[in-house]
Amino acid sequence: MKLAISKFKVWTRWVAINRGFWFRALLCWLISLSFLKFDEVGTYDNRFRIRGSQKISKQVVLVTVRTNDFSEIYDLKTSALINTNELSDLSDSFYWDRTLWQKMLSEILKQDPRAVGVTLYFGDNVGQMRFSSEEIMTFKDKRIFWATNSSELEKLSLPIATRPDRANLGHIDTLKDDDGISRRLLKSPDYLPNLAERLTKSKPKASQPIPIINFSSADRFQNISYSDIINGRVDKNVFKDKIVLIGTERSSYSQIQTPMGLMSRHEYWGQVSENLIQNNFITKLPFWTYALFLLLLTIISIAIISNYPQSVALFFFLWLATVTAAFSAWIFDSLSIWYPILSPITLIIFVWVLFTSYQALKTEKAHTRLKQEQNYLAELEQLKNNFVSLISHDLKTPIAKIQAVLDRVMTSGNVPPEMSEDLGSLKNYSEELNRYIQSILKVLRVESRDFKILKETADINGVIENVIERVKPLAAGKKISLELILEPMFLIEFDVTLMTEVFLNIIENSIKYTPEGGTIKVHSYETETDVHIEISDTGEGISVDDQENVWKKFVRGKAQDYKTKGSGLGLYLVKYFIELHGGQISLKSDLGKGTTVYVSLPLNSDE
Repeated sequence: MKLAISKFKVWTRWVAINRGFWFRALLCWLISLSFLKFDEVGTYDNRFRIRGSQKISKQVVLVTVRTNDFSEIYDLKTSALINTNELSDLSDSFYWDRTLWQKMLSEILKQDPRAVGVTLYFGDNVGQMRFSSEEIMTFKDKRIFWATNSSELEKLSLPIATRPDRANLGHIDTLKDDDGISRRLLKSPDYLPNLAERLTKSKPKASQPIPIINFSSADRFQNISYSDIINGRVDKNVFKDKIVLIGTERSSYSQIQTPMGLMSRHEYWGQVSENLIQNNFITKLPFWTYALFLLLLTIISIAIISNYPQSVALFFFLWLATVTAAFSAWIFDSLSIWYPILSPITLIIFVWVLFTSYQALKTEKAHTRLKQEQNYLAELEQLKNNFVSLISHDLKTPIAKIQAVLDRVMTSGNVPPEMSEDLGSLKNYSEELNRYIQSILKVLRVESRDFKILKETADINGVIENVIERVKPLAAGKKISLELILEPMFLIEFDVTLMTEVFLNIIENSIKYTPEGGTIKVHSYETETDVHIEISDTGEGISVDDQENVWKKFVRGKAQDYKTKGSGLGLYLVKYFIELHGGQISLKSDLGKGTTVYVSLPLNSDE
């Protein structure tokens, strides 16, 4: 229980620290959810319009009655001086002629269609009339359905061919959005079915949402003219087992505004009929599905921009937007499922804007903190250097006085024999302390920002020989043999003082750790690019664990801590000086067999 509480506290603290991050993520998600409302209506129309040409429908055939087919009959019936071809607002009654309609419907019925729908209203607008038995057989055929102007029974106007049970009637009311475009199908489960429901023998369920019509282009349906049917210029099976919708291009209120533009009445109900047959109305998934999809997209987008550089993240964002748009278009065209496209694109844009600024703010804060830390470390380093320098300088004077007093006492000749050895030890200790202080001062000097090496053209072999001359007395005291194998070399540029310090330190270390009677060899040679110096001894050697650490500041071999005196700064300075020249240093050592130090300096230096 305590562990769970502790983890919860850690988690809540982490959330609190990163509240700016979470606030931006939540804001992007909520903005994308708000865009779902604007995404729906606007993208329906565009997606319908960008569809390419589709295969001709095998379920629905359109029959178009044109004005020219009835103009001569109309002109004979009336004494109008206006040519009917010049009229732009013709009522449905203009297209009524019982003989021609009886002939056309008879020709269609001969091919045994699945159903025939007449989208023009012929009722009280064509007057009262009595049909012959042949006309009744045709007009009231169970396969023919006539349009009426209302779905409400109390407002119903009956067509002239209405059967007693009214089973051959279907309304042609349309549901319009606020912009006047018909995108959804008007359902009437408790009223008169619409014409498409009659033709397809389908009945909507009250529990289902209002269907969104899946529109296609006008060339989706085969379109046959009235005159071709009357004159026998159609294939014998063009209407067989098909739903036939009869309408006109020019009649009062016959044009319906759709996402695909203006459609004639029979084209519109042809679209609805095919939707009912194939059950491919546009499906809108539950809101939580879209919310979950946008949440997942939010997580992916934030992960990309948080883990990749901005240039790479921009490429992934463009790719993600393209894939999302392609998926949305594919699922819309193939499965008739509406998936948002405006909301995801908006989400990706907002994630990019908000989190780019968030990262810039974090970078700026990190840069400020880093600068403060650098200033603090610089001040701390300066304080440390000042302290060490001050202490070292203050110690030099008393040590020099101690050494002067010891020299004066030891040379006076009045020192008792029992104190002579103690005074000698005291002098050695003071000299060792003096060397240690000198090493510290040297490190402080070379690590200062103003330190520069002074290169000059010189012979590296000459420097080695001078160092050997200086250490000969020290080697002779331990009966150590010094062997030089110096090959002739060209002059190179280097700081003579620093390189003298390098070789002096290395060879003194070799003498210090080589037992009496040992040997130290110094070999120099030249390659095409570098000068090489190898210094080997027959001393105690260095353990493998210590070989990597001997180059560090104030570090000495563990086995030497109590055997020999030293500051642990000599090899640190050696490595530092060689690297200042662009060179390299390494060593190879075996315990009990000795150590070899390898130094290489470049022939041509750009320092």
